[in-house]
Amino acid sequence: MKIILIGRAEGWWNAPSEGETWGIYTLCLKRPVSMVWHMHRFETEEYKNEPANNKQSEEWLVNYVNEDKVPMMCLKKHDNIPTSMEFPLDEMPLKYAESSIGYMIWYAYHIGATEIELFGINMAMTDEYRVQLKNVEYWIGYVRGKGVEVTINEPTAICKGRKGLYGYDYVDYPKPEYVHIQGEPAMLIPVDKNLKPLYG
Repeated sequence: MKIILIGRAEGWWNAPSEGETWGIYTLCLKRPVSMVWHMHRFETEEYKNEPANNKQSEEWLVNYVNEDKVPMMCLKKHDNIPTSMEFPLDEMPLKYAESSIGYMIWYAYHIGATEIELFGINMAMTDEYRVQLKNVEYWIGYVRGKGVEVTINEPTAICKGRKGLYGYDYVDYPKPEYVHIQGEPAMLIPVDKNLKPLYG
């Protein structure tokens, strides 16, 4: 079974319209998906303080899901959204997720996906790169280790080296901070940039 995961970043429009397609949040207002993922808390103060335009999008999202009876994965089931489902967190082997994408990748494997393809999931923005990217890469590695084929479409920062392959394309040599004392191979002393001992 193949499952297509679609984010809202550049390239989402390249995702096929057929097949099992899971879309992030309000992506469904731009294109149809088989399942909507909304892993946020509707009832939190943070949500209540959202700008009016974001709340309007939420209302459109709920109306779309209810009118078209589209399944929606959430943190918990919502009475006003009959097709909403509670994410099976208790079954997740490692409670480690920094974004909806991490949950989506694991859940696709959990329900039997043998192939996962990503569109519009770039992980290139500052917060994404610093926090979310490593989590997405973890779960990709996890499911690949279980035999799932994962295809990551461009543009994306996922599973890429900063400057290519370490050792082949570049080498980072750290600036000297410590040197061995002559005759004492197990002893290190701190030095400055001129290799002059900082102490003693």
